[in-house]
Amino acid sequence: MKAYRFVIVFVVLVLVQIVLCNFLNLSRYVVLSYLPVLIMMLPVRWNNVPMMLFAFALGFLVDFFSTGMLGLTSLALVPVALARGLVVAGMFGDELGAREGELSLSRFGLLKFILAILMLCALYFLVYVWADSAGTMGFWQCALRFFLSVLVSTPVCIFISTILRPE
Repeated sequence: MKAYRFVIVFVVLVLVQIVLCNFLNLSRYVVLSYLPVLIMMLPVRWNNVPMMLFAFALGFLVDFFSTGMLGLTSLALVPVALARGLVVAGMFGDELGAREGELSLSRFGLLKFILAILMLCALYFLVYVWADSAGTMGFWQCALRFFLSVLVSTPVCIFISTILRPE
């Protein structure tokens, strides 16, 4: 029953992300996305290739149904899926094997979760802002967009992680 709940909540959160991309534009300097935490919370037993393929498909799906450029989210999400294994092993290492391979905020603590999500969000928005600006914005505008997006999206990602795995 636990796996079914995770899948249903995951699909609903993807649909909410699509709605947010379409109808909630905070400003040109703030992009709200919690896709990095969706990738992070997937089962740890998945290795890199299936994870990157899933991240590409998820990003493509979000771009297709939102107003974004097709492939932009996929481009930013695939490196997150690749780095996920390193971040999870580095932050949760030995504890993860003892806890049946499921990530949750209540099991690992707030500080480790914030650091892991902050790293993945920073990677996601670094690639996203770099590809989205593509020479049309100056360095400081891109840096401001990166910083504000990470600042706004990281707390949202923490909240989303408690929705995905509330235990």
